Amino acid sequence: MLSLRNNETVSIVIRRHWWILVGPTIVFMALLIIPAAVTAVGTTYAPRLLDFFAEPIGEFTTVLYLLVLLIFAFLLWADYYLDVWIVTNQRIIDIEQKSLFHRVISEIPMRRIQNVTVEINGIIETLLKFGDLRVQTASEGSFIIENAPRPHEAKDVILHYLREDAENLKNPDGAGL
Repeated sequence: MLSLRNNETVSIVIRRHWWILVGPTIVFMALLIIPAAVTAVGTTYAPRLLDFFAEPIGEFTTVLYLLVLLIFAFLLWADYYLDVWIVTNQRIIDIEQKSLFHRVISEIPMRRIQNVTVEINGIIETLLKFGDLRVQTASEGSFIIENAPRPHEAKDVILHYLREDAENLKNPDGAGL
């Protein structure tokens, strides 16, 4: 698991904005209603269809359908919840959940960060205050957290620690190393 270094404190934990779950939730709810809709329509237009659902194979099919649907909903939620950025006073830790048993953990020391960019596209992102946060380094390239809530606040925290880190690296005479 993740352990902090000496004198390291967690400043913020960033997950993707809840808005990205709205579309999949609507699809999930629509798919959840299908068995009830088939039963309701079946009573009117195809009464023999209800005989299928009353038998054990029909009940098994319905339960299996709902179980698969719940598993996909859980996998979607796990991917949402386990993708996280942790900003500390010394580094940024990027934990990306690729699949249920595949996780990639990367980190950027504060002293390697060269640029922090916020990108907000569209009216929904503007109104709900979320967007992409991109941290660029010299050697590793870019780290991006998509759909971060309040990305300007996260950028300000990162820049605060960058300035603090730069001040700590200065020599007593005020010149940089």
